[in-house]
Amino acid sequence: MDRERLIRTVEAILRGTGYKTARMDFKGSCFDIVASRLLLLLFVKVATNIDTVTEEQAEDLKRLSKFFKASPLIVGLKTKNAELEEGVVYERFGIYALRPETLYDVLVENELPAIFAERGGFYVRINGGLLKRLREKYGYSVNELAQLLGVSRKSLINYERGEQAVSLEVAIRLEELFDEPLAEPIDILHSTVEANLNVTPESPLEREIFERLKGLGLGVVKVKKAPFNAVSKEDEFNILTGIDETKTRSTVKRAEMVTEVSKIINSDGVFILEKTRTEVVGEVPLIPKESLEEVRDADELIEMIEELKKEIKKQLFS
Repeated sequence: MDRERLIRTVEAILRGTGYKTARMDFKGSCFDIVASRLLLLLFVKVATNIDTVTEEQAEDLKRLSKFFKASPLIVGLKTKNAELEEGVVYERFGIYALRPETLYDVLVENELPAIFAERGGFYVRINGGLLKRLREKYGYSVNELAQLLGVSRKSLINYERGEQAVSLEVAIRLEELFDEPLAEPIDILHSTVEANLNVTPESPLEREIFERLKGLGLGVVKVKKAPFNAVSKEDEFNILTGIDETKTRSTVKRAEMVTEVSKIINSDGVFILEKTRTEVVGEVPLIPKESLEEVRDADELIEMIEELKKEIKKQLFS
């Protein structure tokens, strides 16, 4: 399956389970699909081989997820020279990665995976408190059960404390022995990630605009691998902010993508250019840098964005 078909498959799975989605067509983007349903928001990177997802893309993906309280996901088919296993969760730079079939099982069948891959094989996290109760119920000492499983006494104690993952083979033996499920499911739709939100601007123009936005009272987080340069926040308002020297085909394409993303994540978008005339692409205003200098605070900027969007709608329907 090529990457384009894989993206369409993932999007179809999401839409088939009630998610609203928007696709990116931006080279090197940290995400390819953004999807929302009720209170769930997902940023999804699709890669045939998950090892092609770079650390820079992953860091941006984590930043966006942290900023928007969303969950990041990588969906792919291979890692190194091996196929990803269905029903197994992998990781790439701290982000869950899985096959589209596993995503389907989660969304359609409501079956959360429990197995995760690490160097050396497949593992699960088990309910340590339940394991200890079952061991005591059936009259096994720590030493007896450890010998029966072929693990050390220390490992078994760590299992019961929830401090150590269990190999898949040992987990299967435990569940066969006690005839009770012990594996803890992995909730891939509610993952939390740590992210560095302090990223240095890449150009003097970015630095100047970021400082101006911060001066207006907006929180600003730099994003490198997306159609926008930053995400900005003021209370409940989120703004996807693009920055360019002048209006080009690339600027227009990026603004169109920001329009679609904004609909999914309930945000506004704006592009601030060194030189341009004020206009709207899709639902994203393009404004000259000098207009930003006339704005007094974040509320006034948000009001300007909304007024420009209303104006373009009037023109379209008049």
